Amino acid sequence: MRFFIFVLLLLPRFSVAQSLLWEVSGNGLKQPSYLFGTYHILKDSYLDKTPTVQNAFNLAQGIVVETTVDSAAMLSMAMRAIMPDNSLKKLLSEADYQLVSDEFKKNTGYDLTMFNQMKPIMTATTLSLSYAEKEVDTLSKFSGLPLDLYFAMEAKKRKKVLTPLETMEQQMAFLFDHDPVEKQAADLVRMVKEKKTMQGQSKRLTDLYLAGDLNGMWKLSQEYEEKYGDLSYLVNERNQTWMGKLPTLMALRPTFVAVGALHLPGPSGLITLLRNAGFQVKPL
Repeated sequence: MRFFIFVLLLLPRFSVAQSLLWEVSGNGLKQPSYLFGTYHILKDSYLDKTPTVQNAFNLAQGIVVETTVDSAAMLSMAMRAIMPDNSLKKLLSEADYQLVSDEFKKNTGYDLTMFNQMKPIMTATTLSLSYAEKEVDTLSKFSGLPLDLYFAMEAKKRKKVLTPLETMEQQMAFLFDHDPVEKQAADLVRMVKEKKTMQGQSKRLTDLYLAGDLNGMWKLSQEYEEKYGDLSYLVNERNQTWMGKLPTLMALRPTFVAVGALHLPGPSGLITLLRNAGFQVKPL
C-alpha cells in the first residue's frame, strides 16, 4: 500500500479540464475567488513557474488552507499516534516484524524500535514518504516550504485573513483512527511485501500533478483503489463539511482556497459541489 502518496493528493472521480487553478464566480460573489490544488510535499519554488497561481494569491484578500500548525495541539496529536497498551512487535509476527524493520532501516535510516508503540500508519507514512523522495528526482529540484505551509505563512506575512478548514486534531483523526491498528499493521506488511508492484507510482503521480492532469491522477488512483481499497472517506465527508464554510468565506472577500489537488474533481469534489451550489467554476 502506498497510502501516504495518495493522501498527499486525495482525489475522487470525475472528468475535468486539465488545470490545478480554478476561478469561482457568480452566485452573488462581488469578486471572483480561486481554488488551487496543492501537492503537500512539493516546495514553494514550484510557484516561480506558475505566475497565474501567484497572481490569484496576490489578488485574494482571504486565504483558506486545510489546517494550520497549532503548537498547543502537538501533545494531543502525539498521544493520538501512540499505542500505550500495544506495539508493532505484538501486532506482527516475528518474521513480519523483521521484514518491516529491515526495510524501514534501509530506507529511512531509523531503527523500527523508535516506532514500536506508534500506530502502524505512522510507520507506513514515514516509509512511503521515503519511497517517494527516492523515486522522484523532480521533487528535489524545488526548494523552500511545502506549498500549504507557504500559503499559510505568506498570508500571515501579508496580513491576509487566514482560515483553516480543519484543526490538526481533525486531520490526525482521519489518519490515525479510521482503521483499527490490526488492519494498519496488515497494510504495513503488505506495503513492504508488494513494494515492487508499486514502484514508479510516486513518479507517475508527481509527473501528472506537474502537468496539471487531474484525469490522469484519477486513473492512477483507480488502479490503486481497485487493488488496495477505497480512500473516499478521506474526501467525501471532508468536502461536504468544507462546503458548509467556503461559500460564506468567498462571499465575505475574494478568497484563495488551497487544498490537496485531489479534493477538486469528482461527483463529490469541490469543483462539482461549488457548481451544484450555483457558482461558476472555470479552469485558469
